[in-house]
Amino acid sequence: MKDNLLFDTIIADATKTSIDQVLESTSESFGALLKLADLDPRYHLRHSDLQEVDLTDTDLTGYDFTGCDLRGARGIRVKWSPETVVLKDALIEGSLFAHRIAIFTVLQNPESRLMHRRISGLSWQEQVIWAIRNVRRGVPDLERNRVLATSLFERTTDSFLRGELLKYLEKSASEGDQQIYNMMLDIINGHSDDLHLITKTINILNESTSFGRVRLKAAVGVLLRSDDDRIVALAIRFLVSVGTKEEIRELSEFALSRRAATLRHAFIATLVGRLGPGYDLIARSPINKDFRDIHQGLSADELLVLIRNIKRAFLNEQAALRDGTLREPRISKDFGDAIDDGNLMLGKLDQMFARLAEFGMPRVKIPQGM
Repeated sequence: MKDNLLFDTIIADATKTSIDQVLESTSESFGALLKLADLDPRYHLRHSDLQEVDLTDTDLTGYDFTGCDLRGARGIRVKWSPETVVLKDALIEGSLFAHRIAIFTVLQNPESRLMHRRISGLSWQEQVIWAIRNVRRGVPDLERNRVLATSLFERTTDSFLRGELLKYLEKSASEGDQQIYNMMLDIINGHSDDLHLITKTINILNESTSFGRVRLKAAVGVLLRSDDDRIVALAIRFLVSVGTKEEIRELSEFALSRRAATLRHAFIATLVGRLGPGYDLIARSPINKDFRDIHQGLSADELLVLIRNIKRAFLNEQAALRDGTLREPRISKDFGDAIDDGNLMLGKLDQMFARLAEFGMPRVKIPQGM
């Protein structure tokens, strides 16, 4: 209570009002929150701890991040350039700033700038040949060459050339390569509406476990705010595939409330795929095999059809095991002895529906009297 009285004394009413407005705001825009807090980004952010900050949809022109800790900063549709943002003495490792600053730094060298001008003047076929020869492990000046290749990647609008350059950049990377990670963050920021590039980027991130799952989930998580539902679905699939139960449950509130059925289905399909084929069976309508709408229950008639479908899938699996087209059981592994016992089956289904509910799915109840 004394602390409250002390703060009431030393904090101006205008400042307290600004704090209240920030706390009450539902905005996710960093720039909008700064305005509510009555902070001027040209002066008031210097030497701040802004680790892991989400800068989505922020125009950073004129921002002064002198001495700031921006490690892990990320976002999409963030407008900035090394010429318009002050990053003097800032920590930017693993942030959306690191990649472009690396290009900017390399091109300050006259020799590198001359080489960049020469390569930029080549035809796209010659640029691909240059990348084949110079962007691979073991060549001299690989780090510089990779920066030059990423600059070519940014400057070209030819999707084939972009794909080729990205391929050789990826091949030249070593495990836990910070340079390639920084580039992926920059692609996510600058190309959040390019399905092909974002798909490739997520695949590259997913294939590397050396960055740590926390960083990868944060990098991909900003794509949930993409304007393209196809890209949002990609992000949902990735996050469900690598998330903890608590993280998936939190994501379910976002995914299952989406108006677009494709986003709800992306969440459900990835979750049941992670839990097992038996869960895929029970998450679908037993009548048309589409994923059941999250608000629909399960009638007694549908439950009977579901049990019949499970038994049919079990018989098909047993036949596949006998003829060698399937090596390991999947359906029988999920349902066990319940396949041959109606009461056990009802209990098993109830357990499985409860398991789905643990991950944020609506709880499906077994019809009374079954």
